[in-house]
Amino acid sequence: MASIDRKIQRAAAVKQTKKTRAENNTATKKKVRAAPSPKESDEQLSPAVEARLSEIVARVVSLHRKSTSQIFELGECLAEAKSVQPEKRFGRWLKDNCGYSVRSAWNFISVHERLADHRERHEKHAIPSTALIELAKAEPDQIEDVIKLYDEGKSLKPSEIKALVGGKKDEAEELTDLRQLGGRTGLQKMAAAKLKSSTAEFHRLIAAVLVGLDEAVARHESGKRIVMNALAADVEINARHASDLFKDAVAPLVPVERMPKANLQHEQFGLKTGWGAVQHSLYRLGGVGSWPVRDDMEKWVIEIARPALRFAVHGEPYVVCADAATSPVVEVAKTDSDVTKNEQIAAEKEVKADETIPAISDDQQDATLGSLVAAGKTATEARISQ
Repeated sequence: MASIDRKIQRAAAVKQTKKTRAENNTATKKKVRAAPSPKESDEQLSPAVEARLSEIVARVVSLHRKSTSQIFELGECLAEAKSVQPEKRFGRWLKDNCGYSVRSAWNFISVHERLADHRERHEKHAIPSTALIELAKAEPDQIEDVIKLYDEGKSLKPSEIKALVGGKKDEAEELTDLRQLGGRTGLQKMAAAKLKSSTAEFHRLIAAVLVGLDEAVARHESGKRIVMNALAADVEINARHASDLFKDAVAPLVPVERMPKANLQHEQFGLKTGWGAVQHSLYRLGGVGSWPVRDDMEKWVIEIARPALRFAVHGEPYVVCADAATSPVVEVAKTDSDVTKNEQIAAEKEVKADETIPAISDDQQDATLGSLVAAGKTATEARISQ
């Protein structure tokens, strides 16, 4: 009986020992994790670097980002601070000394590094920080295009710059030739790639068109007339290309009514919807030759076209104006209808031409062809003999 008790006690002791050992191991691991380990951010900097960083901190604190010049100087200071200390130390240095997040610092550094070549032009136009940050994300040719708009006197909002420059290509994007991917997956990837590029280009174009419309409306609000030739030069080509991209990207192809053999045509969205107004406005703006008279065109630009494009670029609600459904809208709708009718007539003529029976028989055609060949041969022989 005593031996059994000893066995029970021994087993309990072993169990307690294992439990205590596990608890001790857990506590040790926690202490190891909590103990400070040597880090790159804890490296000691030279006195010269410490002194320079102190100077940079003083300069950064004094910059209030009230001017374009200060934005560039801030980016320059942060870029230098980043370069003179270990990379992993930079984030903590920002937090302790400047109050900027790493992301914000990178934005200002990007402005300094990517827009330095055009700094004088940026300062001349007093471009704000948010617009500069968006512009710094663009490709070099896109940056030049946006600055040219400023040189022409245009004023762009950050959202407009973002729409103009679109998205940069991902350098890590696969180099697979999508044309070699078969099946449904291949088709879907090709369609997705096309939609992505078309959408970016569409937004770039309509943002440029909206800049022209905003300037025209601002001129009207200042008591001046809209100069139609200038407006046409600003918007026509971009609107025409944007109209094509819009139809190609989102407008479904539907059969032509009463013409089952004709090619499919893009569906026209209703004019009382936001995107229908966008489709309608781009189509009209892209055809200067069919613009209505000045007064009607001014009213149409102010009440329909500009609100529609602000809906497309900025996401502002599009409200149908009761007075807008007057002559300009009716005329545009009539023009669109006439174009469709003309296309239908042309298609019907082509179908009829294909089904027309020749006016002469096959034997008559062969005889005529033979006589023409013989005549040509005789004329050639005559020239040779001469």
